[in-house]
Amino acid sequence: MDERPVQCEFFVPIVRNSDKQPHQPTAWNLLGNEIRRAFPAGHSGPETFYRGDALVPGEYEDSPGDPPITDTSRRYLLAILPSRVEELRQLLRRAANTFDQKAIYLSVRGDVEFITASETDGFLG
Repeated sequence: MDERPVQCEFFVPIVRNSDKQPHQPTAWNLLGNEIRRAFPAGHSGPETFYRGDALVPGEYEDSPGDPPITDTSRRYLLAILPSRVEELRQLLRRAANTFDQKAIYLSVRGDVEFITASETDGFLG
């Protein structure tokens, strides 16, 4: 039986974690290009993926018990095969480094995880 695609959703904050400055357009372009390159056939519609241009407000705690930090993110949706979800995680580790994020929120079939990166994961591009 063929694998059925699963919905993957992730959010990328619009500012860097370290200095709260906006990302350069190049970073956003690199992310879109990497997604299209890695998952050219992973789609559920006419586009390879959906990126919401409307910004999504959010909130998180840096550490348990800390006051909430508000942020704004871009939301991405992809439909990919379950056997390729680890490739998406690897891409998001590089994205976390490129976008200077402690973690990137990823939901696969509604199961949430926070993708963190190390220097050895590299960068997009």
